Amino acid sequence: MAEALTVVVPTRDRPDLLHRCLTALSAELTDTDRLIVVDSAPARHPASVTGFRADLLTAAEPGTSRARNVGWHAATTEQVAFVDDDVLVAPGWRDALLASPADFVLGGVTEPPGDSPHERPVSLAEGREGTVIDRTGPLDPGIAGNLRVRRSVLSELGGFDERLGPASWFASAEDLDLVDRLVLAGHVGWFEPTALAWHVQHRTDTQALSLHWAYGKGMGARLARLSRTDRDRARLLLPRVLRLGGVATAASEVRSGHRRHWGPPVVWRLGALAGFAVGKARRL
Repeated sequence: MAEALTVVVPTRDRPDLLHRCLTALSAELTDTDRLIVVDSAPARHPASVTGFRADLLTAAEPGTSRARNVGWHAATTEQVAFVDDDVLVAPGWRDALLASPADFVLGGVTEPPGDSPHERPVSLAEGREGTVIDRTGPLDPGIAGNLRVRRSVLSELGGFDERLGPASWFASAEDLDLVDRLVLAGHVGWFEPTALAWHVQHRTDTQALSLHWAYGKGMGARLARLSRTDRDRARLLLPRVLRLGGVATAASEVRSGHRRHWGPPVVWRLGALAGFAVGKARRL
């Protein structure tokens, strides 16, 4: 029988998405599991867990990393999973996430079946085969919206860096930074595509553009930290940072007639440059 599991769901001002997320989780969890929702300083809509077997905690200040840290500190099991409030776990998710003995597991993330088509879906982690996650790669193995980590390992590393992630200046990359620190400390993880979750694509084009700026800043900050802490991994990441969002990509989009697509690559690259500069200045 698999170990008991604590699932942490950070949320802020998204009650409809949260309700869908908790509904999907409730169908997967067993009586020995625990579900913790952490409301990250709501500005408009305090979270509600009415109708669900869940504990509701609060974070005094906004921040996804801060909310996740509040959640895992309150966990009463060794196995801790993180699921974002705009993520729906698929049937069989729990067992697949716990099947590997690895210290941490990242699950597959795709668009929900039957969801309206999105030309630029975000925050996906697609793969057909299981993959070892160590210092040699992959560099983007998944997202913290579908992640399982041992609590003892989180305690060893201090959890998520609260200077990164949504509501911080860097705005993203808190999950990839955690993976970088995990593998640097010698922990080997696993990408498990069958531990599937669906990421609801709810952002408008304008919001998606802002998200690319945030993703760029986070990636730049990640590279700045790796250049100080793990130069081998930084050298692996550098070509990807230089290639993603490049001017050549934007020019290709324009030439192909997809003029509306040129913005995200350029915005991403500008964000990466800003994130790297600020990350170096702050000695992340």
